[in-house]
Formats: sequence, structure tokens, C-alpha cells
Amino acid sequence: MSKEKQNEIKEIKREIVIERLRQAPPSVKISFGMSEGKFMDRDELIENVEKNTDIGNRIVNLQLEYLKAFKTGFLTNK
Repeated sequence: MSKEKQNEIKEIKREIVIERLRQAPPSVKISFGMSEGKFMDRDELIENVEKNTDIGNRIVNLQLEYLKAFKTGFLTNK
């Protein structure tokens, strides 16, 4: 796969995650181990994804893993 196509796919994944984060209430707070115990609100999470920070990349990866698990039924099967 070409580098251009890889970048396009990466951008689409980021856009999906940003839209998913926008569905969360503005007051939601999440802490990642990489954030040194600081809780981030929805807008800070979106900002990290948009700026392509380490935390932003981790958010994208976690969201995509969640969606894959949901698709396979892993989260809904008992």
C-alpha cells in the first residue's frame, strides 16, 4: 500500500474517532497512564487526536480496537 493511501486511511480513522468523541458529554473526564494522572475532558481528548499527539494516537488505537471487538461480537456475547 502506498504511503499516500496509508495517510488517507489514518486520517479517516482519526475523523471517525473525533466524531465518536463528539458524541460524549462535554463533562466526561478520562485519564490515560500517559497523561500523568491528569483527567482530560472531551474537548481535550479531541484536541489530542487532532494534533496527533502520543495520547491522541493511543485514543485512536483504543477506539478502533473497541469497534473491532464490538463488530466481532466479543463485547456482546456472554
